[in-house]
Amino acid sequence: MAVEAGVPQGEVLERPPVSRTWLALFALAWFGYWLLIMLPGQFMIMKLASVLAHVKLDLKDDVLASDLPDLEVFARRLPDYFPSRLRAEFGNAIGAHPLCREITSTLLVNEVVDGGGLSYAFRLREELSASATDAVRAFAVTTNVFELPDLWRDIRALDNAVPTEVTDRMQLDIRRLLDRASRWFLSNRPQPLAVGAEISRFGRIVHELAPSVFDLLRGQAREDASGQTESLREQGVPESIGRRIATLLDVYALLDVIEIAELAEREAYVAERPHVETAELYYALSDHLGIDRLLDAVSALERGNRWHALARLALRDDLYSSVRAIEVDVLRHADAGDSPDTKIAKWEESNASRLGRARATLGELAKIGRLDLATLSVAARQVRAMVR
Repeated sequence: MAVEAGVPQGEVLERPPVSRTWLALFALAWFGYWLLIMLPGQFMIMKLASVLAHVKLDLKDDVLASDLPDLEVFARRLPDYFPSRLRAEFGNAIGAHPLCREITSTLLVNEVVDGGGLSYAFRLREELSASATDAVRAFAVTTNVFELPDLWRDIRALDNAVPTEVTDRMQLDIRRLLDRASRWFLSNRPQPLAVGAEISRFGRIVHELAPSVFDLLRGQAREDASGQTESLREQGVPESIGRRIATLLDVYALLDVIEIAELAEREAYVAERPHVETAELYYALSDHLGIDRLLDAVSALERGNRWHALARLALRDDLYSSVRAIEVDVLRHADAGDSPDTKIAKWEESNASRLGRARATLGELAKIGRLDLATLSVAARQVRAMVR
């Protein structure tokens, strides 16, 4: 037995009893320590849940303060909120519900945040100075034009049949399309977006052409799409879904295809042609000029801060804009019925000197390995120089 200093031998020092309050505080501190050390994932989930709630509430306030809940394209979705039995018995009274605007706003905000992610509206504001209502309009147009709800439903049906990391990766691919197409609509179409009109204008043609995009691809783009489709198939994803995921960003280019067809008819006085013909030329031209390689290099640039991100966006938009202008020029020199290769050959023949200078510079850049922001800026300028 240990002997305390100053205590006579044979006597035992009595320690004060430990209070229940002290024990409770000690247990609470130990429990907190255990949670912080052993369960960081659970804490992150709670924090994300809190952020999610605040994002939705903030976005809902902006939507409620606008006229979005009153627009026919959104207001007519109010009955979807109620059970089918209520819709059947009180369908005529649903529109007079005192909280109809709040319910519609909740439906819209839930879809935007669940589908586009926590930072979807924030990213559009940072990149394009778009308001919250602009983001909601762009989300509605994009998801309907590209029929994304159907694709999300197909992916959810793969739960427990496909590894979670595979479905997560497919969801991220969809969000890349969602981000790019939303920016396209906000940058290239009259504002504020007329949701119903934009869906009618683009939805039908995208629906018709999207299934054939895989077969229209050439070169590296075709190889990449085939490789990704096969990789997803090996991991249990049905080929139809895998092919659609693999061509999402190629299908995104159909927005430009639709615009090109109208521009060529209006500005280049080209006779109206089937959209599939314009799409076939678009993908052939993209492969011929090596645009896919440049776009991949832009995506590989470091994200860094906000200005790095904006520089990447500007380069990508510049390349897409140049391809649009080049194809209009190609159609100006082409005859109806020409193959894509013949159309490109005629265009090159009539622009030989200018194309020669641009190709010389692009050839030098192709020898550099990985392209950085400076070299990609030069490349984008040379592609733009191909336009008359």
